Amino acid sequence: MSLVNGGFFYMGQTKGVDDEIPVHRVYVSSFFIAKLEVSIREWVIVANWALANGYDFSVRQHFPRPGPTWFDMSDTDEFPMNSINWYDAVKWCNAKSQMEGRVPCYYLEESKTTIYRFGEVDLNFSNVLWQASGYRLPTEAEWEKAARGKYSGYNYPWGNEIDGSMANYKNSNDPFELGSGGTSPVGYYDGNQTIDANVDFDITNNVNYYGLFDVVGNVSEWCWDWYDQKWYNKLKSRNNDTAGPHYTEATTQVNSDSALQVKTKVHRGGAYNMGIYDNGKPLRTAYRHVEYPSKGQYNIGLRFVRSDVEDVLWLGAKSYENFPNWYLLPWFGYYYRNESQWVFHSAFGWIYPTGKGSYDNWLYFPKHGWLWTCRYTYPYFYSNVDSTWYKYDFGNTSVGWFINSLTEEKHRFGRDHE
Repeated sequence: MSLVNGGFFYMGQTKGVDDEIPVHRVYVSSFFIAKLEVSIREWVIVANWALANGYDFSVRQHFPRPGPTWFDMSDTDEFPMNSINWYDAVKWCNAKSQMEGRVPCYYLEESKTTIYRFGEVDLNFSNVLWQASGYRLPTEAEWEKAARGKYSGYNYPWGNEIDGSMANYKNSNDPFELGSGGTSPVGYYDGNQTIDANVDFDITNNVNYYGLFDVVGNVSEWCWDWYDQKWYNKLKSRNNDTAGPHYTEATTQVNSDSALQVKTKVHRGGAYNMGIYDNGKPLRTAYRHVEYPSKGQYNIGLRFVRSDVEDVLWLGAKSYENFPNWYLLPWFGYYYRNESQWVFHSAFGWIYPTGKGSYDNWLYFPKHGWLWTCRYTYPYFYSNVDSTWYKYDFGNTSVGWFINSLTEEKHRFGRDHE
């Protein structure tokens, strides 16, 4: 992920579409953003975990349009995930957070008690734990700041011109349009752009200022915000870290399928089936696409972000009742800790831990050195001593044994007394 530094930028564009004006100055706090759009492969890994842990998704998430089989440089699952609706995208971000041991962002109540896992719920920004370490959809402001980099007012992240070497879009004559009429692999457009000669751009930067791929074209990307056509005219749109209008302020539209009055969500970036000369020039950075949150489309996917915060080591460990200084971390087991930075683990013995939450844990074993693990990889550990993965041997009758994943040799890095 790329760190987008906090700061002001100018949002919107003159001589564009009515809902892009007026151009206004917005402050966005620092955050991390994924360099790539979420691929089908990445989606499936998280979704399978989610379905086994109380989540649900729409039926369409099972039927994304895959990449063409003729492109042998990439698996068809390395193309961007699509067909998921907004609710799917939000729940998937929560699932990815939980799977990795991060604190989820989306909840059913303002008290942030029940994690949003099930159903199609019209969340408001009071349902979001914005300073959680977990993954979420970008706000419109975050998306546009990341896409623009340090340049404002231009049509695209690199300037005012675009051609088929820069992005996947309609009539770009790229092989994916000619061969399949669909998306290109995530990260395929690697930033070998022609730079606008009238702008002092740093051409050593890859893709855009923050190193993001497929910001323009391929699939459009869901954002958090409810859509208000007149939002940029309102003073609240200038608030620091604006997350868009309240649900009640969002523009109401009539759904042509159901004849019901509904609200819409924003997605950004344009897609493979949109052209540079289509109405409103929808591939521009400032263009605000909208869709019903319950509707999945082949041309909409997602790119996730997370706030620039980290958790304390093993956040959420519970005290073990009637045993002072003993704790239980469900995925890691029992350990003893007092004022010392060393801990005694029931299987590993005395180790020195450091890291963040349950997603970035370095453990020093006196008999070996540093091993890395996290909730997602445990019981596998990576050793920076010999650049090898080890698996903790639960099947051994004695504790403390590890198996080399390459040679299957057994080593006792942990406690050697019963």
